[in-house]
Amino acid sequence: MRIPRLNGSRGAALLVAGAYCFARGVAYLPIVGNVPTSLPAGLELISAVISIEVWAGIWMIVGIGCVLRAFSTADAIAWGLLTAIMTAWGAAYGLGWLIAVAGGQPSREWLNMSTYLGPAIIIAILSIPRARKVPANAP
Repeated sequence: MRIPRLNGSRGAALLVAGAYCFARGVAYLPIVGNVPTSLPAGLELISAVISIEVWAGIWMIVGIGCVLRAFSTADAIAWGLLTAIMTAWGAAYGLGWLIAVAGGQPSREWLNMSTYLGPAIIIAILSIPRARKVPANAP
């Protein structure tokens, strides 16, 4: 039996991402004592599309996918799913913040937005394939 090998620093980063996503999923489960009486506007918006409990499952599935792909060089799908879910949530919080500001309500949802979109943008930038350098004396 072959022991799976971590895909270097990319794999290590996916293990961290997997733990991050799984923890987010658990945080949104309706566990006794863990159900808020009201949601921030961003979560209200995103839960209008899909319930928070379903989002919890999606976060956990993405987390498991990240952990499994941490041991493979074919990890693009894990990075893509991670970036997609973070972008969706960041956009929802951003829209929630804009709605609050437009309605004259104080809001710090811009901060939640930045904690999702900042890492998503970093991951997207780091995922851009590098151009191969052609030696100056190449034909």
